[in-house]
Amino acid sequence: MQYKLGKALFLLGLCICYIIPLISLIINFPHVTNLPLTLTNFLVIHPNITLENIFKIKIGKFGGWNALVAASKDKEIASDNNALYTAYYRAVNNRLLNCSSLSYLRFVKKLCDNNFSIPVMTDIQKLYALMCHYDFWDKSSKDLGFNNVANSLDALKDKVLQNELSEVISILIERLDVREFDMPMVDNPIVNSSPLKMHVRYPKEHILVAFGDSTFEKKSSSREGVLNIKRANTELLFVTLDKCEKQFSATTMYHDYAISPTLFHWQTQNSARPNSGRGLDYVQQKDNHKTFLLFVREKGKDENGRTMGFVNFGPVDFVKSEGSQPMNITWKLKHPMPAYLWNETAKLAVG
Repeated sequence: MQYKLGKALFLLGLCICYIIPLISLIINFPHVTNLPLTLTNFLVIHPNITLENIFKIKIGKFGGWNALVAASKDKEIASDNNALYTAYYRAVNNRLLNCSSLSYLRFVKKLCDNNFSIPVMTDIQKLYALMCHYDFWDKSSKDLGFNNVANSLDALKDKVLQNELSEVISILIERLDVREFDMPMVDNPIVNSSPLKMHVRYPKEHILVAFGDSTFEKKSSSREGVLNIKRANTELLFVTLDKCEKQFSATTMYHDYAISPTLFHWQTQNSARPNSGRGLDYVQQKDNHKTFLLFVREKGKDENGRTMGFVNFGPVDFVKSEGSQPMNITWKLKHPMPAYLWNETAKLAVG
């Protein structure tokens, strides 16, 4: 066992104090239970270990349950499979662990259980399929050489990895504590037909796909906190409440917080003025019939160092504005924000 453990630690190349207990538990699993060694059974036997703990560990460029089990047995993943293992690890670690959409998770599980083939899809399922493409590959078709989304998904076929993914999604669904529901109807057919649900946390890429800024042919280059979708007469507002100085410059440390469960104080970019350009669009929202959607996250990175997804607060209406460059705008939510985020963001009102 000592040889196995030492080889596994060498392969992992990580902090010994963190890895030894986990690898030891995997190696010793057959000695503590007659259950098959699966991810689900392992987490049942060791309830203090989470999916986040499992996927925090990387073996070279990827990690995951099967990669850990292979390492515990002194085995390496065949080099021919590295790209696929990397894609699966990316999808789970970077996207699915940051997504609380029951609808989307169910779709991906169905896709996985059907060998990545759903012959007939609704319009919403087609958007989900494109989100799935980006979850795994994180590149456009131009960079990957796939002819269509079906080809992209077909390339994910691998029984071992599919079984792991199916287990992961089942666990994620079981632990969901958010009730998703449709966004309030607005005078905007594109927004009304969006696949996004209220109070659900989405990776930003999912939101960009939902509104057509990322397509199969071209990945969105959006990095700012605002994104204007001209064809939909819609603007997406991305807010990070706790702004870390390492991730935000002095010019982007905007003061954003909740005033009440239905009112949100939002600071524009420093160039915005109430009498011209984008600032005027905010003030004249009612006249322009423009839709603004608010997406909020607590901070840029979670406790495991993963990029956090944004919670969909839904459509907001302009209430008032103060100042210029930047403007201080009060938005009214059409539906009260989740209680846990109201408590979190209200703390930022002081300072």
